Amino acid sequence: MADTRNPGTIMGEKAIAARIQRAREHLDRLRAILKEPDRWISVWFLAYALLGAVSSGLLPILLPLMIVALTHHLSWVAYVMGGFNLGLLTSPLWGNLADSKQLHRPIFFCGFLVLLLALVVMPFLPGILTWSGLSLLAGAGSSAVATMASLFIVEFDPQNEWEPRLGWLQTFNGGGQVAGLLLAGIFVSNFKLGLICSALALIPAIWLGARGLPAGAKSYDWTVEIGNHMRRDLDWRFLANFGRPELLGGGLLRFSHHLSLQGVRRSGDMLHTRFGRFLISWFAAAFGVAAFFAYFPVAMQKAYNVAPALTSSVYAMTAAIALVLYSVGGQLSGRFGAGRVYRWSLMLRFLGFGLLLLVFFLPISRAPIALAGFVLIIIAWPLQSISGTSLTARLTPFSQGEAMGLFNASGAVATVMGTFLGGPLVQFIGYPSLSAIALVGILLAWLTGHGLQTPDAAPAIHNDVAAQKAQS
Repeated sequence: MADTRNPGTIMGEKAIAARIQRAREHLDRLRAILKEPDRWISVWFLAYALLGAVSSGLLPILLPLMIVALTHHLSWVAYVMGGFNLGLLTSPLWGNLADSKQLHRPIFFCGFLVLLLALVVMPFLPGILTWSGLSLLAGAGSSAVATMASLFIVEFDPQNEWEPRLGWLQTFNGGGQVAGLLLAGIFVSNFKLGLICSALALIPAIWLGARGLPAGAKSYDWTVEIGNHMRRDLDWRFLANFGRPELLGGGLLRFSHHLSLQGVRRSGDMLHTRFGRFLISWFAAAFGVAAFFAYFPVAMQKAYNVAPALTSSVYAMTAAIALVLYSVGGQLSGRFGAGRVYRWSLMLRFLGFGLLLLVFFLPISRAPIALAGFVLIIIAWPLQSISGTSLTARLTPFSQGEAMGLFNASGAVATVMGTFLGGPLVQFIGYPSLSAIALVGILLAWLTGHGLQTPDAAPAIHNDVAAQKAQS
């Protein structure tokens, strides 16, 4: 029977049906997206989030404030914070121990226990040597947990699942850092309670780890996919998508097993290359800003009249916004080149530290200008992190695994050295020295980073033998 309805009505019904079908397709796609994380997320990821809240959120705020409030010795801050960063350098030790002895779970839980005990004892045992030793243990414990977290994925899950699982793992860690920074604002007036609560927060982390961690290797052989093979095979493009927190633990709490010092023996092969010049630039930038990030909650309060609660809140909000900027940094690097974006990020940081130094010489209110400079410094980090990681992979004359190890090692060592330098600087010169040394380091980084944007800079060949043949 022929349809006698108006043609316009028929067309309207067809358009409505098409819209309903498109809406259903969008809804199905949304459901698939919402279900996707379930494939990659494990319960123990929440333990890693708690580690991020404590090690990258609460401690960078509470420790400097507590040290200055209890002792009035500004130089002590650098030595205690330097001890923590020095403890983070133990990452290769835990990785090698786990690979050789298969002690993944004991190292993971012992790391939490050591960090927990160090935080509980620290408020009750003041003293530079005691605090520095406990801070060193806390850093080593954090490093052990972070190293094992990455190894639990790359040694006990199929290789095609490494990237999404590690990505979600680091997302949990970053979210924990933001939450920790917000909580730090609550405890700035009671450091002892804050450290004890931080320690108590690690108890559920141990419980969550006990529930969800893999008990052992699966039935197939993973011996060819661990250790150096992990460092070689993990795609550098994936690494570039996830930044590292700038504060305590920066560069080590994320992909900490990639702090491979084996590449140091290849340093003589690359000093005369663009990659060698880039590493010098990266070292200078990390060295310059390290002292400021050891002291920043104290400096913002004492030198710029910014309350610690406001500092931690501003940092938390800026860090949350910065999570989006990592993808923006990747797009900019792809469009304009990683070399240009890297130098732009240094210029942005130079401007931020310039504002922090400028207010000491102008008869103006310091707090608003200091906060603006602080935000610029934090906002610039995603661009610097993404472009720096990309340059590492594109400029290396040997394998990307060794290059990533050198990249992380140079930043870590520079951070430790710069942190310890902050003590004498603040003691004898004052707070302006923190931004001044940062400006010098960034300027050196900008100058040595010139000319990295070259047409022939391409990702290195993964196979070391092939790379050597290409060079010859």
